[in-house]
Amino acid sequence: MSTTLTDRYVAATVRHVSGKHRQEIDRELRAAIADDVEGRVSLGESPGRAEYAALAELGDPARLATRYADKASVLIGPATFPQYARALRLLSATVLPIAYIVNGIGHWVRGENAAAAVFSPLGVTVTVAVYLFAAVTVLYVLVDRFGGDHETGEPDEDWKPDQLPLSDATATTTGAELGSGIVLAVVLVVALFGQRSAWLVTTASGARVPVLDPALWGFWVPFFLAVVVLSLALAVANLRLGRWTPATAVAGTVLVLAATGPLAYLFLAARVLNPALGTVFTTTGSWIGWLALVVLVAVSVAVLVKTWGHRDRSRIEAL
Repeated sequence: MSTTLTDRYVAATVRHVSGKHRQEIDRELRAAIADDVEGRVSLGESPGRAEYAALAELGDPARLATRYADKASVLIGPATFPQYARALRLLSATVLPIAYIVNGIGHWVRGENAAAAVFSPLGVTVTVAVYLFAAVTVLYVLVDRFGGDHETGEPDEDWKPDQLPLSDATATTTGAELGSGIVLAVVLVVALFGQRSAWLVTTASGARVPVLDPALWGFWVPFFLAVVVLSLALAVANLRLGRWTPATAVAGTVLVLAATGPLAYLFLAARVLNPALGTVFTTTGSWIGWLALVVLVAVSVAVLVKTWGHRDRSRIEAL
């Protein structure tokens, strides 16, 4: 099904608005555009030119979205809130489980019973959640206030309807996704170096040791960091291109397999966790390795389906 300029404009606008208001704004905006187009057509313009002119007069959809909320009454304005919510969900789904698992391993290695290993990490995880929420909120408040000009006013004369993405479904990478990816990459780097110096777990003898096998720093950690950097570079390229191409889809596939393939091998070979933690965690073919393999396969399939699904939609839209 083909999309009109109005469909593309409305989709690009409501992306910047919180979910509970999207349907209302969608209807209101479509009605306003239809009225403007009808008025222009009655004055002799063709429907296509009338639609183009009406959208050009409205201006950049991201800028227009800020008119649907009073920025002075909220901590984070509507132009930034979707990015903030996405980043918070993504980091909560990654950082908090890692914090819980690492602390659970620490209790288990120290020989504590199963109840302590399961319930004791909850307090630390809640504390991490509070700090994470505060840090991300402060970051996005600063971005919202000082990251650019979000004030309403005259439309941006440099913006044209030709700049609209083909559709919301074919957008390859949004600015919010790129921002969340950068934040996640920073958290990953901090966690890698932090566990190396902070030594968050102790062995049965009471010695503090890093969680990851120190041997990984010889090759594998730099390798995975390079994959992360290349993935961010690919996201930037997709954002600039505005659509998937065969080259970017293949590059994305290679990067996904380059990350998950070696990581699955390292888990199965018991070369991820520090050998000092004991044989429970460092036995080749242990349940931890197989669990990691299942998770990594599921993640790889999901990412590849999304990548090639975007590619197929982009190709159909271009026909």
